[in-house]
Amino acid sequence: MSGIFLLYRVIRDRSFLRAALAVAAVAAALLSTQLLKHLLLERPDFNFGTVGNSFPSGHTTVAAASMGLMYLISPPKLRPVVQPIAWIFATVTGLATLVCGWHRPSDIAGGFMIAAFWLVLVSAILQRIQPLGPVVRESGWSRKTGATCLVLWVLVLAASMWLPHPHIQRIPDILLITYAVLGLVHVTVASLIASLCLRSVVTGPMRKPQV
Repeated sequence: MSGIFLLYRVIRDRSFLRAALAVAAVAAALLSTQLLKHLLLERPDFNFGTVGNSFPSGHTTVAAASMGLMYLISPPKLRPVVQPIAWIFATVTGLATLVCGWHRPSDIAGGFMIAAFWLVLVSAILQRIQPLGPVVRESGWSRKTGATCLVLWVLVLAASMWLPHPHIQRIPDILLITYAVLGLVHVTVASLIASLCLRSVVTGPMRKPQV
């Protein structure tokens, strides 16, 4: 889907710079994930039954980077529509890997952060040489949402450190449910923080329209 959208924008705008840098950001995110997973990092199993290193999540990196690419190359008029669609798709992908037992919450959050890092970096470069839009309406919702997500993330991490280790088949049902809820919140807020970071750079600094 992101590839089709990218091709359409290139043909429509006849501009290759933004598309080329967006593709480079996606490629860098995917390469970084594979290097970290297979060469640089070694995550212990901790009795979860995973095979090999599961950190960071490759599935999540692909989904987040692809959806970030769509947002990055979207024109200003389409951004309000593309952003929630892209965020929902990436978040659902991350949650699906958690529910299916492929990854732990931190694996998925790592995928979001890696994709966000490269997309934000490229967005900052583009904002210097080819701004996407000259005017951005002032709004505090993203800052408030981001701050709320950071607080929730800290609370989830603190609770995860404080609660007893969830040895498989040796934890009560209430603790299992608690960890499931914490995992879902962890993934959701990590996705939203990554999305808001990208949005803040793509739209550029807040500035009032000139009357």
